[in-house]
Amino acid sequence: MAMGEQGPLPDIHGKGPQDVRLRPGERPPLCLAALGYPALYVTLGVFLIVLGNVTLNLFLASYEARVGRRWFLVFYGLLMASSGAALELSRGLYVIAPALFLSGMSTTGTETGPFQSVEVSVVPRLARRPGRALGAYNLLGYAASSLGALSLSLLSRLLAGNMIEVARVTFLLYIAAAASLALAYRALRGVEAPAGQAARAGLSGLLSNRDVAVLSALFSADAFGGGLVSQSLLSLWFHVRYGASAAELGIVFGAANAITAASLIVAPLIAERIGNFRTMVFTHLASNVLLALIPFGGSLGSSAALLLARQGLSQMDVPTRQAFMAEIFDEEERVRAFAVTNTFRSLAGLPGPLLVGAMLSSGLLGMPFVLSGAVKAGYDSSIYLLYRDRAR
Repeated sequence: MAMGEQGPLPDIHGKGPQDVRLRPGERPPLCLAALGYPALYVTLGVFLIVLGNVTLNLFLASYEARVGRRWFLVFYGLLMASSGAALELSRGLYVIAPALFLSGMSTTGTETGPFQSVEVSVVPRLARRPGRALGAYNLLGYAASSLGALSLSLLSRLLAGNMIEVARVTFLLYIAAAASLALAYRALRGVEAPAGQAARAGLSGLLSNRDVAVLSALFSADAFGGGLVSQSLLSLWFHVRYGASAAELGIVFGAANAITAASLIVAPLIAERIGNFRTMVFTHLASNVLLALIPFGGSLGSSAALLLARQGLSQMDVPTRQAFMAEIFDEEERVRAFAVTNTFRSLAGLPGPLLVGAMLSSGLLGMPFVLSGAVKAGYDSSIYLLYRDRAR
């Protein structure tokens, strides 16, 4: 059955067709597709996840001072567990849709949701060397994301590609992870804003803050450019342009992920010498020049080499950007500032896949790289001109 056709929905608890297996050419997101929903509903599911993350971030920004950071983390952990239970127990869209909306899932493999908004705000206060702590924090998150992807692949092999069973096991693991998060957050101490500062203006006051408005616009431009060159879109490009096989792509992106992970540790060490802001801008700008050159490599090997060089620099701005924001915003503003800027980053990345699809369909194979590199380099230049005098 083609993905766009409606047919009998398989029952995940044994009351319907069970031989739902991956066929050649099928790709994630697979759970909704395996349940028989057409492509429109699959993309709607992704949209609901992003919209949910935006809503949860805005709710955090609005009520953080009243509810408290720790209780927000506990509450969102319980929401995750409840959403996982709903996804495990039901195959009806009327249950799946709100569960995805409230799940706090990541659509990118990296975290831009409400959890990170609190965590990266608190780490600089708790650590003696905030840059190194943020580097380790991002490295652990990156490693956990990679482990999750690997686990999904192993589950698929163990269960002979039966996506219904893979989904059931995955959601059980998701519930366990969410419950563990809630318990861990419940035990946190020292994460609240300093006494006497929590009652300051909430979201409405923060939106009038010039730094929040400017950084939200700048980070949106960066996220829009990044949405044009996500790893899934890069894989597609290498396949279309050079006919790269799955095995070749596995080697390329396995190496890219390893290099990226190493760069998250190196970045804070560089920042201790030249500052978080300069490390953030200079490494990111160099990576975007390399990004724009990838389609001009002329061969799979050359373009892959440019990609690997780019990956060695492209994520160095993550811990340094978080540390830079910790320098810009006061302790009581920091969570809300991260929540608002993360919200705009999430929204700005949405158009990327649609635009890339249109470009590739029109034969403009190099355009995603050139456009992405230009937009992201424009972001680097703009933020440097606007904030160079305030950099430490």
